[in-house]
Amino acid sequence: MDWDNEPGFDEVKEQYVQLDLEAWLATHAVREEGRRQGAANLPAPEADGLDATEEKIRAWVNRRARICRGNVSHHLADLKRELVAMESDRDLEDLKLEVSELARNGGLALGRQVEKGGHLLLAAKEAVQEDTADFRAFRRGARLTRQADYSHRRWSLPVILTCFVVEIVLNATLLMEVNAFGLVGSSIQMALISFVNIFAAGLAMGFLLRQRNRVAPIRRSLAWIGIGSLLGMTVAFNLAIGHFRDSMQAVVNDPGADVLALGTDVVDRFLANAAALDSFQSYLLALLGFLFFCIASWKWLQRDDPYPDYGRRHRQLQSRRDDYIGRYDTAHRDLKNVHDEFASKLEDRREQLKIKQSAWRDICVRGQHLVDDYKLNLGQYPHDLDHLIEEYRTANRTARTDPAPRHFETRVCVDADVIDTPPAFNPPPPTMLNDVMEHVHGAIEELQDEYGKAARRYPTLEELDNDGRDA
Repeated sequence: MDWDNEPGFDEVKEQYVQLDLEAWLATHAVREEGRRQGAANLPAPEADGLDATEEKIRAWVNRRARICRGNVSHHLADLKRELVAMESDRDLEDLKLEVSELARNGGLALGRQVEKGGHLLLAAKEAVQEDTADFRAFRRGARLTRQADYSHRRWSLPVILTCFVVEIVLNATLLMEVNAFGLVGSSIQMALISFVNIFAAGLAMGFLLRQRNRVAPIRRSLAWIGIGSLLGMTVAFNLAIGHFRDSMQAVVNDPGADVLALGTDVVDRFLANAAALDSFQSYLLALLGFLFFCIASWKWLQRDDPYPDYGRRHRQLQSRRDDYIGRYDTAHRDLKNVHDEFASKLEDRREQLKIKQSAWRDICVRGQHLVDDYKLNLGQYPHDLDHLIEEYRTANRTARTDPAPRHFETRVCVDADVIDTPPAFNPPPPTMLNDVMEHVHGAIEELQDEYGKAARRYPTLEELDNDGRDA
């Protein structure tokens, strides 16, 4: 058997390989050689030192151990060369330059984007600042310390429309039975009456009720005069509607009455005694009309803040602020997208380096593992030598007629320098890998700092409010 085919180390699997002693004994006919020598009483009983066969076995084991050590040393040298190649790889230099370029381009892209976002925010920012200043001046001028309240705005108009419909139905109930103008004419009359009470008079009263809260005494006085006047006109209008019903009742009861003179009759009745109506239904019609007018006035007042124009200004300012928030979020999102794009590319480079560092550590661990296991695995060689020598000596003793030589009781040892001195493995430090990784870390932190500075160039609403207070 060719001894070089039994190196004791598998470079592919990086494993130490134990010798198949039985196969080795059979291949080299060690037992047969021992019996042949023993039959001839060789070596002689008085012989001192190992015989040729024992020397041959010892030389074989030592040679196998040296070959194993040499192969391990060669493999460790290959691992070291692989580390050196990784450390001096041109790709690392290219990667470092690429990272620098990405960081530079990222900073420029953030700068361009923050300018673009600034233009997007400029008009909204100026509108917020202008409206905020106007709103604060308005509050100071009106001596307002409370927040605007138009919490009933959502439901006021549905209530008003409901009152309009209900009044039409009630008018129909009270007027249709005495109406002389047919279905179409009656419907128009009912709608007009409800419109005057609910929309015209109610809206006007809501406006006047709001005006009475003005700071200026003259405006408050005019508002109260208007309120009194409108109340009087509304009462008069609804009493006139009651007289209108009485006049139509008279026309219905008198077939010969002139329908075209109905208006004159209503005026005469009203001027004669405005509060005197002929029937309960007429009084009820006038009362319901005035009641719906009061409800509508109240709801028109609740459509907005009690102070004139306060609610509108507040809604306008809130709309400006909402618009600014939307633009602010858009600008921040666009800026973050630019940051994330370059940060993702830098993270990809960092992952590439992590893979290289992991491969570096793996090679170092593998090499150190071979060094650490060297003594443990080569510790089997003395046992192999003992077994081979003992098999030879046992076969020799069995075939002898003379006593065995004294050195058969002596143990044969493997050369200590082969087993006790493991091959060296001194991997170079990953200087370039660490340097490039630190460069990538620095580029990512620099990009993050640039992003933070760029984001802070977009003022928040709170900052705009504080600027407005300081101004």
